[in-house]
Amino acid sequence: MVQSFRVDAAKPVPALWTKLFDPKTASELWQQLDEQIWWQAWPQEGDPLLILPETTVVLPSATAPLRREIEGFTLVFADLLNAVTFDQEARSSNIVPSPLEAQCFQYLKKGSAVLWTPAALASMAGPMLPLLQSASYGCFSLELKGKLLSWNGVVGSRPLRQASRRLAPPDQPAAIPSLNTIATQPVEPSSAKQSSSKKTTAKTPTSKTPSSKTPSSKDPSTKKTAPAAPLLEMSSSSSRSLLGAMLNRPLIRDGLEEDYGLPPTLQLELLDAPLFLKVIQVDQGPFLAGVQLDLQLPADTKRVVSALNSAGEKLKEGGLQRREKKLISPNGRPAGRAVLWFEKHDEKERLLGGWTLINADDAKKRPAQLRLTLATSPHAKASSSASGTALPPDPVQLVLSMQPNDLEQLGLLGSSWPRPVRMARQLNLILQPLAGSATRHEDWSWMRGQLAVP
Repeated sequence: MVQSFRVDAAKPVPALWTKLFDPKTASELWQQLDEQIWWQAWPQEGDPLLILPETTVVLPSATAPLRREIEGFTLVFADLLNAVTFDQEARSSNIVPSPLEAQCFQYLKKGSAVLWTPAALASMAGPMLPLLQSASYGCFSLELKGKLLSWNGVVGSRPLRQASRRLAPPDQPAAIPSLNTIATQPVEPSSAKQSSSKKTTAKTPTSKTPSSKTPSSKDPSTKKTAPAAPLLEMSSSSSRSLLGAMLNRPLIRDGLEEDYGLPPTLQLELLDAPLFLKVIQVDQGPFLAGVQLDLQLPADTKRVVSALNSAGEKLKEGGLQRREKKLISPNGRPAGRAVLWFEKHDEKERLLGGWTLINADDAKKRPAQLRLTLATSPHAKASSSASGTALPPDPVQLVLSMQPNDLEQLGLLGSSWPRPVRMARQLNLILQPLAGSATRHEDWSWMRGQLAVP
């Protein structure tokens, strides 16, 4: 990963500079390079290196073995091994960047920007990595105005160098949904739930133990508060961006076919189907958050129903208890049934999730949907995001809104994400096709996003 920064001599000298140089040299460099761009790069292994533009400052002779001069830049490595590795790779490399990669290099030369590869993403995303395969590679330009950090650039499942020469940034970048300035009810930090048992936490990483001081619903002094904003909402014109990497794994793909009767043809249909995902805080029961996933279904739902029946048999064999619940639509009419699954824990039943089929509504031109839930019960209300629709508007492929700091407080966001991301009250982003895209499923897309920092 490589990140570029602009020197601001009025601010303290970065720790990386004082680590690689003595304090006097680091301070002299920092002052002389005021307003210029410098870079920090992370090798596959070892500590980061510093990349500087041309300078007249005499660098300490002790750093000579760790320095490399290339095309007007000075690279200062943290260790000799990475310096030698760079020498070996530089001799054998013949870089011919694609237009998208060349534009990325311009971002890095002219202002704040970041370029990353799967190794860098894995170090931050951790177990979330399989869900981020469509952004394994990428490059953003960054801009901070007040407390609003914005970015735009390319993400892809393959290296930018392999991108076709016909691909370019969109002629008309789509608008990003505005950040919500309305204060939401703060979440209860996971650190306040230290009474959770080790056994429960091991089985369900998102579980919690209800506070012993939970107010009674019958207490007249208990005030009703507005429901908190969803922790995360995502709408996508295709579920491939979220589920494609997982279903491409033979173990999962074959298991869905052999154990649940979901043939590859139907799996592909579902990957091409629009998706809506919502994560909400759960205030009751043993879980921190509940998940709702809506998948638009093909006209013939028989194969999906058969797969659900097979899944139900497997869940019963695993000891789960099946219940059914009548659903009522928002207009008060019957809306079918939901299947709920419970697990016995300490002689009590707890809801693990469920599913329901929402019938097509021809009048509203709404196809049938499969609604899957975890740690919460399915309902019959039509899905819609904060923008009022369940699908992203053309030409947008994906819209995501999340509350990173709330997720952080609940312990649901990895600690390796950059601090501005973890501390952000809200983050919005969109994906749209690049200019020159030949299919709906190009390996590279254009992303725009913004987040509000404290």
